[in-house]
Amino acid sequence: MKKDKIIETIESIFPKEHAEPWDNSGLIIDADKEDINKIYLSVDLLYDNINELDDVDMVITHHPLIFKEIKEIDMSASSKLIKKMVKNDIVYYSAHTSFDIQRVGFYKFYEDELKMKNTDFAIKVDDDLGYGIRGEISDLSLNTLAEKIKNINKAKYIQVYKNNDKNTKIMILNGSGKDFLDNVLESMPDTLVTSDLGYHDVQALRNAKINLIMQDHNSSESAFVNIMEDILKKNFRDIEIIKNFSSFTDNIEIL
Repeated sequence: MKKDKIIETIESIFPKEHAEPWDNSGLIIDADKEDINKIYLSVDLLYDNINELDDVDMVITHHPLIFKEIKEIDMSASSKLIKKMVKNDIVYYSAHTSFDIQRVGFYKFYEDELKMKNTDFAIKVDDDLGYGIRGEISDLSLNTLAEKIKNINKAKYIQVYKNNDKNTKIMILNGSGKDFLDNVLESMPDTLVTSDLGYHDVQALRNAKINLIMQDHNSSESAFVNIMEDILKKNFRDIEIIKNFSSFTDNIEIL
């Protein structure tokens, strides 16, 4: 498959111009090779998995490895990964907020997996653009919903804060929900599903009587791998896909 055709297909669904200005979605490392036969998919690119890149032609991640300005290529883990891809002539692409903001990403995934009804974006940017999802589910217990979230996202752990007895109106903010806490408090769902909240954020939800299901950031976006695989397989049937679900939380021990 041609490199340009793969990128064109991804960007026809997740246009990089829809990414946030501070983001680095899009082609990050170009390569001379034009034919792409094997693609490596992951939420994050971790140094622990560097040897898995030996025979791939293209890497696609959700979180961009190069996010802030790089002033030197040193011996850090990120620099070693960059050098590996450049040396092996690997194309590297990231679909971050360009992916997050579209209905066909996490929105549709949760809508289907949880059979949500009366849905809309949790945080609306435009009629057809926004972040997260809110809607209604059948009256599952809070713990049952938490187990479903844990299973579909392959989460290592789930934290459950029960602050009320209702669990029908839910809001899901994949990734960090910290920046949108005011929106959550204004919408007043029965339950919020997100990650990366601090002490005072959790306290605010308790005072507002909003249940909280919290997982780690990487797991909350693990569906990226399967969603992107489906898109690539539908458009490029002969492409080989390597899926990696490694997370920064893999070495956490739950006592």
